[in-house]
Amino acid sequence: MSRTTKLGRSRRGVLLSLGLALPLLCALPSAERSARAAERVTLAVFVAKDSPLQNLKMTELRRIFTNADDSGFSGQRSVPFNHTARSGDRVGFDQTVLRMDPDEVSRFWIDRKIRGLPGPPRAVDSLSALLRLVSRTTAGLGYARPHQVTNDVRVIRIDGKLPSESGYPISFNE
Repeated sequence: MSRTTKLGRSRRGVLLSLGLALPLLCALPSAERSARAAERVTLAVFVAKDSPLQNLKMTELRRIFTNADDSGFSGQRSVPFNHTARSGDRVGFDQTVLRMDPDEVSRFWIDRKIRGLPGPPRAVDSLSALLRLVSRTTAGLGYARPHQVTNDVRVIRIDGKLPSESGYPISFNE
């Protein structure tokens, strides 16, 4: 067999391999999009079982978690509880509800402190402590992933929707 014949076969093999691999490489972006869609996180807002609160608009929730809620939407002042700063759920909540990234949130609370305004909601170290605090505080409000919420609290609607319903507003990519 001549050298050119061997080279021709070798080139054809490389081209054949590329021809088979190219469609797979082109399929990667859609596979990555599917994986990202699977990483979509929804956060349920919950209150104590005996809380009169049933539904909040997103704007009301934003006011509560920025301590701008002076009057209370149910006739009493709400007591929001947060996850620790820079935790995944906290960052997602702040981006979705407050429309701020972690640095903007920090600047926001520093600015309020300088102005002598109320500070941030209390940050709670663990999910179990957060659930316990909210369950024992009639005006308490917290958030967690729906599967983490226990029977000690009650999930409320945001903009008229529960976390399991299409169009629920508090979800983000992790």
